[in-house]
Amino acid sequence: MTAKELIITYLQQHKGGSRSVDIHAHLVEHGLKRESSMSALSKLVHSGEVLRARFRQDYICWLKNTSVVISPSELRNRLSNANRRLNAMNSINVVFDECRTNSQVYRMDQLLRSAREVRA
Repeated sequence: MTAKELIITYLQQHKGGSRSVDIHAHLVEHGLKRESSMSALSKLVHSGEVLRARFRQDYICWLKNTSVVISPSELRNRLSNANRRLNAMNSINVVFDECRTNSQVYRMDQLLRSAREVRA
């Protein structure tokens, strides 16, 4: 299968939309290079077969259905629903939170803050 065909079948399986990072990872699992998946996805977006919108730090993609016109509120709903599939394992903020709780500097800062609050 070509990269375009793999992208279209992947998006048909994930009808609510999918992050472009997940699409690229899916194509890499099938033995394609990331550059070819990025090129194929951008060509599909430019041809109008795939819709892509930015939501926070991610790009969410889904197949364009010609019979349905998407309103701005529907677009926001689709973007937020696609982004909700993020879990704690693939969220970047969890890593930072874990570093903060285990850092000796952060613990020392917490002690100093509590001492300042007691003095005040």
